[in-house]
Amino acid sequence: MHESVAEYLRFLEVERNSSPETLRAYRNDLRFFEEFCSRAGIAGVKDIDHRVLRRYLANLQTRGYSRSTVARRSSAVRGYFRFLVQRGYLASDPASALSPPQRDRRLPRVLRLDEVDAAQARQGLHIYRTSLRDMALVELLYATGMRVGELAGLDLEDIDLKRGEVRVLGKGRKERMIPVHEAALQLLANYIDKERPVLAANAAAEESGGGPLFLSVKGGRLSDRGVRRVVDRFFSGLEGGKRISPHTLRHTFATHLLQGGADLRTVQELLGHVDLSTTQIYTHLSKGQLKEVFFRTHPRA
Repeated sequence: MHESVAEYLRFLEVERNSSPETLRAYRNDLRFFEEFCSRAGIAGVKDIDHRVLRRYLANLQTRGYSRSTVARRSSAVRGYFRFLVQRGYLASDPASALSPPQRDRRLPRVLRLDEVDAAQARQGLHIYRTSLRDMALVELLYATGMRVGELAGLDLEDIDLKRGEVRVLGKGRKERMIPVHEAALQLLANYIDKERPVLAANAAAEESGGGPLFLSVKGGRLSDRGVRRVVDRFFSGLEGGKRISPHTLRHTFATHLLQGGADLRTVQELLGHVDLSTTQIYTHLSKGQLKEVFFRTHPRA
């Protein structure tokens, strides 16, 4: 089983162009499934039938995993068995009739514009050796709605300050261009001109004319985890102790665009969603907005 799992992961990477985040999630989920099979005394994939898979899902639920986690791990297993049938390792698919639980549809919290402004004002009162970087990083996330991995992967050459746009390599290595507003461009230019050279000088071999856009204090590329730490620290003073993540800014970006009148297709393109149904999670409206739209559009209102 271990060898066929490794082959499936290579298939996802090479033929499906799956992102590193997707590969990491599938690798972890399938390793968990392998461990379950090992404990159950199952020697190989040909010994797995529908009842084994049902027991696997029941085991996940018994151990207290959320419906979202169970659904994701079920999806990984179903994709794996489809692959085994397509490659001729199995004659039939034992996972074809597997019914995973519906995913939790909890909406991420959304920041108000005044909360974003207040956090920036607080940041301006404190001088860190990465203050300019942090301001530019947070504003770029809010300005574009890009994923944390997409931002961490940006190079200097991906930013066009004159044209006001950024080139992003998204899921499945699909490239898209996102416009960037003037406020974010100014913060980026300030960071690139004044602070980035200082951070780059901390690296063992300083790069010239290129390299990662956002650098750590050691001069290397700022990691996904580093980006999350920056965002968490940036918004640490919010009322109620809200914990803010890069995904919160992505959700805020999409929600504010829709509230401002952007159509769903445009938001889909900017977010890099393949399926419009994925974008629809961002279309939640407040009760006040629903009432306003109702009284403005209904002929009897």
